[in-house]
Amino acid sequence: GDALDKHQLAQDFQVDVRTIERDLGERLCGIVERSSDGQWHLTHSARSTIPGKHLHGYARMSGTENLFPDNSLRYVLKQLHTPEQQRTTQVQAIAHEDLRPHTQEFSQLQTAIELKHPCRFAYKGKARSVQPYKLIHKNGVWYLAAEEGGKLKNFSIALIAGLHVDATSNFEPKRVHKEYIDAKDDVWFTEDTTEVLLRVAPEVAHYFIRRPLLPHQQQRQDIDGSLLVTAHINHIQQLLPVVRYWLPHVRIVQPVEWHDELMTGLRGALSQWES
Repeated sequence: GDALDKHQLAQDFQVDVRTIERDLGERLCGIVERSSDGQWHLTHSARSTIPGKHLHGYARMSGTENLFPDNSLRYVLKQLHTPEQQRTTQVQAIAHEDLRPHTQEFSQLQTAIELKHPCRFAYKGKARSVQPYKLIHKNGVWYLAAEEGGKLKNFSIALIAGLHVDATSNFEPKRVHKEYIDAKDDVWFTEDTTEVLLRVAPEVAHYFIRRPLLPHQQQRQDIDGSLLVTAHINHIQQLLPVVRYWLPHVRIVQPVEWHDELMTGLRGALSQWES
């Protein structure tokens, strides 16, 4: 459904614009047609059942819109038309959980969110009654964002058992919850956050600069190449795994008690390994 730019085509193929117009009008007669504004389109009968612009929509939906430096439709179609063994790029897939055994539950939750039906299920050995808001994919895992007892919580889809959607009743989603979910870049739902200050050594500073590793991350690079990184953390366990991964190059500066808890955990692990 997109329009062809005859000037761009002339530049791409290094021919005159008149040559492009003749090819479109004569050699592609019945395949393309000229609109009233002078632009060329595929005829309706020649178009695919899925418009090319849907590639961009799918990229946004799957979170891959900025995967390649060039996200234009021209570039994407060129890659798709290149045989796989001849492509110059290769994307290493991120590990994802296999949710196929839970396809039915996933579909039921989608419908419940759309129709605003409350749900009941068992989760980690407890009976839950929730109002579902959104299905969120984070780090290869699907979660349900739902209200339980007036609080927003997240539930791993794979751990939900005995799902029952109450199609006989409806709830009114709270705007404050919807805005909160849309503004979040993680699945930790708590009302309060803690501002954290980290010192990142020059050896690993690049990894924190090239993409945020923590929610609401901001950083300042000092003259020695190290970083002062600030982030807003919902729960200490949201931070500690990241710090442990980058040890000894990352140190918790504030809050001090979180640094102390990290040290206590490390000493406890060392004592177990040494015993």
